[in-house]
Amino acid sequence: MKFRNLFWALILIAIGLLFLFSNFGWLDFHWVSIWRLWPLIFIFWGISILPIKDLIKFILVIAFIGLSFIFFNQITEPRWSFSIHDNDWSWADDWDEDDSNSNRTFSYSTQILTVDMDTVPHKAVLKMDAAAGKFKIDGETSEMLSFRKEGDIGDYSLTTSKVDGKTQINISLAKNRKVRRVKKNNVEINLNRDMVWDLDFDIGAASVKMDLSDFRIDTAKIEAGAASLEIKLGSLQPLTYMSYSAGAASMEVKIPKESACEIHSESVLVSRDFEGFINKGDGVYQTANYPEGTNTIILKIESAVSSLKVERY
Repeated sequence: MKFRNLFWALILIAIGLLFLFSNFGWLDFHWVSIWRLWPLIFIFWGISILPIKDLIKFILVIAFIGLSFIFFNQITEPRWSFSIHDNDWSWADDWDEDDSNSNRTFSYSTQILTVDMDTVPHKAVLKMDAAAGKFKIDGETSEMLSFRKEGDIGDYSLTTSKVDGKTQINISLAKNRKVRRVKKNNVEINLNRDMVWDLDFDIGAASVKMDLSDFRIDTAKIEAGAASLEIKLGSLQPLTYMSYSAGAASMEVKIPKESACEIHSESVLVSRDFEGFINKGDGVYQTANYPEGTNTIILKIESAVSSLKVERY
């Protein structure tokens, strides 16, 4: 049997062995780390096209799998784990920074942050750098932005600045802890409808739900380790550009039927459900009314292992 016929089988075997060895306690590997395996795809692909004997190719593959085991077992800064059990989830990370209070526990708390509305509505940029959790954008506020967190992850910090005439809002967690075990991190954000928004989310293992149908979204950029994303876009902005990048992901996007939409899907192991779209080839899909719709939505999706669904409502 030729090596190229075993290409995807070897990738799945490598991933399976990582999980198996982790279960036996021989290796510290968590499912959220699967996104870090994407370079193996190019390594195995490159090996498969080398002008050498198949036996040598198999030896090279085994060597790289062995190096992968060593690599994942040596990761120490930072290390994330994410688990789901009985409809509850937990997350932990380890940081090597010196912290005299590293062994303290964080009690459950509620945090509320707001950004005052300017006199004249304009464009705003929301940048969020967060860990694992449940994140939700749903509902409007008379403020420019309102933020509510419930959980034991600790407090978020919020800063604002003016950049090129835009209000930039930065929300992030302080990374001065060493060992943290978190049971809950639920975040709800409300936006002002009079603003034009750019969204930039960099998150870990997360569940993200966004109902943006009543907001003017110019761009939305989401980067995640392993995530479940549900997002609903509207038609208030002439052009909306959304990019989504994740390791292992489940993604469902809803767009208005009257909107013209183009999808660029650069995913490896993926299940696609793009009903009502025409496959143009090279990972490009378009609605029949593209580009003559009432507005235009461009989706760029990159993921290693994923389930993708785009639905028109």
